[in-house]
Amino acid sequence: MPLEGHWERVNTPVRKLSERERRLVWVVGALVAAATAVAVVVAILTSGSSSTSSCVEVEVPGTMGGGVNRVCGDDAVSFCRAGAPSMGPLRHVALEKCRDQGYVTPSD
Repeated sequence: MPLEGHWERVNTPVRKLSERERRLVWVVGALVAAATAVAVVVAILTSGSSSTSSCVEVEVPGTMGGGVNRVCGDDAVSFCRAGAPSMGPLRHVALEKCRDQGYVTPSD
C-alpha cells in the first residue's frame, strides 16, 4: 500500500541552489568542456603514424589478424640489403617498400 505524500517527499529537492552555486556549476562545466576540447585537439594533432623517412613498414597478415613489422635506420638497411624482401610470400610488398626508401635499386 503506497504511503500518502511519499512521492512528493522523495522527489522534492531539499533546497534550491543559490545564484552563486549555479554560477559555480556553469563555470566548472565550462572549464571541463574547454579542457575536453583541448585534449581532443592535442590528441588529433599528435596521433597517427610518425613514420620517419628511414623506416620500412611491412603489413603482415596472420590467422588472428594482422600486424605491422617496422624496421628503422641501420636495421632497415640490413633488412633490405640482406635479401629478406626477395624471399617469402610478402616479397613484393617488402621489396616495394625497400625500393621506396632507396635501400634497394630498381634492378634488384
